[in-house]
Amino acid sequence: MNLSTQTGASRLAVPPWFCIVSMLLLGGAESLSAQTVRVTTYDFASAWGSDATNVIEAAGLQLNKLAPDVILLRGVSGWKMCSQLAQALKPAQYRVAICSAFRDASGSNAAPLQVAILTRDSSYFSWSEAWSSSTNSPPSGGGFAFAAIPVEGHRFGFCASDMPLRPVASTEEATRQWLETLGSFRGWANNKLEGFVTGAFGPITTNGEAGRLLRSAGFVDARAWSSQSVKAEATESHLVPDAKSPGGLLLTRWPMTCDFDFHPAPVVVVAASPLAPTNVLVASAAVPPPPTTHWSSLMWPVAAGLAVVLVAIVIMLISIRRRLSGLQAQNALLVHGPLQNPTAALGYNVAIAPPALSSPPLQVPRAANEPAKFASVEPRQDQLPRGVFAHLTHWLKETFIQRLLADRKQLLDTQQEATMKVLAVDQRLARLELKIQQETASYEKQIEQLNRELLTAREENLELIRGQINLLKAEMEDARKRVLEAEEV
Repeated sequence: MNLSTQTGASRLAVPPWFCIVSMLLLGGAESLSAQTVRVTTYDFASAWGSDATNVIEAAGLQLNKLAPDVILLRGVSGWKMCSQLAQALKPAQYRVAICSAFRDASGSNAAPLQVAILTRDSSYFSWSEAWSSSTNSPPSGGGFAFAAIPVEGHRFGFCASDMPLRPVASTEEATRQWLETLGSFRGWANNKLEGFVTGAFGPITTNGEAGRLLRSAGFVDARAWSSQSVKAEATESHLVPDAKSPGGLLLTRWPMTCDFDFHPAPVVVVAASPLAPTNVLVASAAVPPPPTTHWSSLMWPVAAGLAVVLVAIVIMLISIRRRLSGLQAQNALLVHGPLQNPTAALGYNVAIAPPALSSPPLQVPRAANEPAKFASVEPRQDQLPRGVFAHLTHWLKETFIQRLLADRKQLLDTQQEATMKVLAVDQRLARLELKIQQETASYEKQIEQLNRELLTAREENLELIRGQINLLKAEMEDARKRVLEAEEV
């Protein structure tokens, strides 16, 4: 494919590699937005009390068929159960990003239903928070777990929320607390999040005050744009990554699998009657408009930059062609006039070889007393322009090749430096993860030891109370006997 422009009798051609690079850049930007992320919600609460091994194996078989990128869990007993589930999902590589350790309302015992997040990729931030209430009847245990995970080149925040089973006021209060915590994560200066995905386990209202809070935070139901049935394997949705104003998807069913891409949500138009175009309603008007995509915001500057570069190259080629035409005109004037040193007048050192002579020059006979005359030699008109063109072409070619080589070397150096930095960061994260796992295992052992000591202390206290009760019964029986003997006397 050649792009050309014509000025007078000259024709300039843009090299084909420029067009190929432009199309690759534009095509690469469009292909990035075609990626898909799969999230699955799973609840172990219904199977609580059954054999834990069988429950974990059944969940592993079901989740392996779905092959999600992120798994949002509720009903796990702790970090140990999450690790067993990650082992059951092999050969797929999953790791535990976060597991909560909530307690009940009294704070004496750990709540049996915990929330956790499993992911294929490493998380760079995790957080868990229990529900708190300013009223006289706080929610009985529960809370939410959060993990910031890089997926498909974007940074998303995933959340597993165990909503309280209390009246609407408690649900709204828990929703406000959860959204305020996510709002604090939106203000990060580095590693900004580009979107949120939340699995809400339990009752959550999408109307009233809770619905207003969700819409203000940019959250929409993941099934809002899905035309599939409820029994479909996965629900398709859309979430546009945007670090300035990240939106969110809300998964309100469990188990549920959602595949979301990075395209903006389609605008669905519903017409009441084909004969009455004034009754056309936009169904997505109630849904907040999706934020501007990061890549779509970069598309216009990239396209404008490419257009400016193309115009600059065309202008440069036109100016070079005009300059060459002016040089040709100067050469023609100098050749027809008296030419003592034609190459010095142009400022170029051009070596012009004389034309080869196939036969010796003719000798002109002269008289004996006639002085010798030198024949004037005129240069050929086409030799000088041809040498100038060859010199300019060679200079332009060498300059262009040197520029390409310098750019390629700079790109290779930059790529190598970036690779070294990424490797260093990966090694540091691996060391931190190993250290955290070791500390977590140590804390789990201490907690188990304290639980055993607590049970032992309870049994000893029970035996002491039973002994006191028996002693009181014996004293009561002795007193009764003394009373009876006193009455007989």
